Amino acid sequence: MENSASIDKISDLPDEVLCHILSFLPIKQAFSTSFLSKRWAPLFKLLTSLHFDDESVGDEENFLRFRQLVDTVTLSTQIIKTFHLKCRSKHWRDDRYNVDRWIETAKQHPVENFQLISRFNCISLPPNIFRFSTLVVLKLMSVKVVGDISADLPSLQTLQLNDVCFENKECFNKLLFGCPILRTLRTSIYYIKKEEDEGVRLSTEWFQSLSNLNTADIDIDAFDVPFRVISNVKILMLTVKNRLPEINSYYGGFPVFQNLTDLNLCFYKFNHWNDVIEVLQYCPKLQILSIFKLAVKKHLSINWKYPSSVPECIASHLISCTINYEGWKGELEFSKYILQNAQLLEMMKVNIGHSSYSRLNRDPSEELTSCPIISPKCILVVD
Repeated sequence: MENSASIDKISDLPDEVLCHILSFLPIKQAFSTSFLSKRWAPLFKLLTSLHFDDESVGDEENFLRFRQLVDTVTLSTQIIKTFHLKCRSKHWRDDRYNVDRWIETAKQHPVENFQLISRFNCISLPPNIFRFSTLVVLKLMSVKVVGDISADLPSLQTLQLNDVCFENKECFNKLLFGCPILRTLRTSIYYIKKEEDEGVRLSTEWFQSLSNLNTADIDIDAFDVPFRVISNVKILMLTVKNRLPEINSYYGGFPVFQNLTDLNLCFYKFNHWNDVIEVLQYCPKLQILSIFKLAVKKHLSINWKYPSSVPECIASHLISCTINYEGWKGELEFSKYILQNAQLLEMMKVNIGHSSYSRLNRDPSEELTSCPIISPKCILVVD
């Protein structure tokens, strides 16, 4: 055995097994195996998942090498199904051409998963980024989409836009209009403000309800939200940051959310509990309600008025309600309103903030436990 020649058993494995092994390596290392021998030379071309990350790129020379690597691999790969690109380097600010070219190369393949993550919005994308016939998952982070978009994403099921800038207000509606079978939507977007856009409402031309939508997570910052488009959603998470005129009473124009069972509301500038009650009027089948808020102090003395009616969801469907408590009377009044009217309630949870007691020296536990609870199954948790 000591005199026997060494045997390369790994190279005798089938191509699909070797490609599976290579898929666990960083793309640069996977590509470097092509220099091992003739047996390994063509294998990287068979990889279907490409993950590029410029984390180690520092100076201009390394940046050029990274671009060459992406060029070589994307142009050599036979079939691309997954394309992920992370751009952290400052050098991307002056390099839109290569990104556009890689996108066009990806479009020539049956790509199902496309992700592009930038830093500080240093990358501008062409408006045709939203035209992929085979795409199932699309995730963009910290990028700008330049120009008036046209969208054609007939296979897309998951759309995630984090800190994405659009040219104008219509773009987001056009994008959703081009995603007819979308199931999951997570978005935090804004647009380049123009004087001619001020006070202009969105056209209803691009309003089409997404019938397959299951989950929507929307960060409301500086754009109009097409609630009618997402009215079929089952799980909805809304983060309201600003009180701009178009979202001041942001339930205005709400459709009825017939399928909504789980609602999570996060207010950065919370003013009135009546806004919450008004929203619930449009969610007749809601079962789970979670509310997190940061209060605007000057309105807190008048922020609760006992509703004249009880929304259908509270009376007949609500089983769980969670709010954060910051020491204000309106929070207790809303909690008691839920306890007194939610006949099927199983869990009422009040999360106490760190500064709650120091603000008004009010412990909510005693007041809530003494409140009449209409549901015999309800468990009250204050922590």
